[in-house]
Amino acid sequence: MDNKRYLIPLILPALLLCSQPASAAVEAGEVGFTRGVLTGQIDGQPPRILGKGLALHNGETLNTGASGFAVIKLKDGSRMTLRPNTTFKIEEVNTDEGSENALLGLIRGGFRAITGFISKRRPNSFRVNTSVATIGIRGTEFDARLCEGEECSKENKATGKTARNESRVIGRIALLRGKASAIDGQANSRPLATGAAVYERDELQTGIRSFAVVAFNDDSRVTMSASTAFKVEEHSYKPEVPDENNAFLSFIRGGLRLITGAIGKLNRPSYRVGTPTATIGIRGTGFDLACDGDCGENTALFNPNRDSLASRLMNYFLKPVYAQAGSGMYAQVWNGEIEIQYQGGKLLVQTGLTAYVKDAFSPPILVAGMPAHLQNMGGAPRPDNVKIKQDLFGGAGDEGGEAPPGLYVSVRDGDVTVQGADGQRVDLGRGEAAKVNLAGITQRLNFVPLFQKFDKVPLPEKMSQKMENKVKLLGEALNDKESFECQLQ
Repeated sequence: MDNKRYLIPLILPALLLCSQPASAAVEAGEVGFTRGVLTGQIDGQPPRILGKGLALHNGETLNTGASGFAVIKLKDGSRMTLRPNTTFKIEEVNTDEGSENALLGLIRGGFRAITGFISKRRPNSFRVNTSVATIGIRGTEFDARLCEGEECSKENKATGKTARNESRVIGRIALLRGKASAIDGQANSRPLATGAAVYERDELQTGIRSFAVVAFNDDSRVTMSASTAFKVEEHSYKPEVPDENNAFLSFIRGGLRLITGAIGKLNRPSYRVGTPTATIGIRGTGFDLACDGDCGENTALFNPNRDSLASRLMNYFLKPVYAQAGSGMYAQVWNGEIEIQYQGGKLLVQTGLTAYVKDAFSPPILVAGMPAHLQNMGGAPRPDNVKIKQDLFGGAGDEGGEAPPGLYVSVRDGDVTVQGADGQRVDLGRGEAAKVNLAGITQRLNFVPLFQKFDKVPLPEKMSQKMENKVKLLGEALNDKESFECQLQ
């Protein structure tokens, strides 16, 4: 008892010393929440224990314990959840107008982030350095994790899921001029950029005075002219199982230039393009589709392959309304041949020929060519004339759940660049991920790693007062020796 009484005067000054802020350092933000122990230390100064509301400073290194996490708020509004066992350094945060800059360092562990105004006002001025790569942020929400051993593989397996069940990249934007966007199967819209991922069920759209070239993983390609929309209904490429290959695209409006790839060669009957007026069967080919007038609006609701009583009745009663003169679709073949399937028959269109389909109720006819105003497709290039970057489909990933050591970066929203020590740079958009191994070699991933997609550590924007109370109520605070010690670097 006497020994404990004599220790108290020694312990209290030490704890107070650990809690003192670095008075000479520039303030960079503050602590938003802690579960367990969080310590901070500036080089040459004693460490301190950090809690909610305490200031953070430039040059300060933060550490979380093995069973805790912390949410920090930077002065520009950025918020980050530091995962357990994380060492994170705030090199510099400058919010002065015209000089905005943020340089951070991930030394160990990982974080989940939503960035503030620095990354929006001055793109490429928000960076995170690691031992193997540099992460550049352009206004986004993303996760970064340094996996040192088998911990990430174990977390993958603990999710009870496999990557096979997750959304996979089936195409990418190979070239973009102007603006384009995608609407996914859940009606979420996202802007597109060169290199952006395309998934099944995506509806892709180009703006006015714009065009985009989409490269698919079977080497098929589609050029979208201005004000064009088409949807990837199905796209499954399995070179080892040719009979399971399948592709179905829905042309909605505008103009498309398409050349088929491996699916069209390995399983021709399973590559189809639906249009507002007919269905096109592909026979290994290249062709243009152009919607003149209102053909994309008049008949888009009526699929000629639907043979239900309701569909036939709607077609019968509404045909006079939708079959307007001056509208229609043109299909011009410049390589191979296509088969236009319509109600009552088929029309084969070979190289050099052009077909015209007035509406879903009229048979296609061969014509001399496309109208002059459609021939150039608004300057959109033929997709076979566009050079495709080799790294577009350099994606990898282990469906069995293995996650070898390295840096993993995944994007929830926005744009991120990852440049490894090898100098290779990968641009990531929403729903994309990349890995940099311990040798600094960068590789795009085909899907977001399971340990990141199903991370149980809260997102920084989710840490409301209600969430804080819930964490405290569950009694998850640390109770080991680590809670009473300052962590020294």
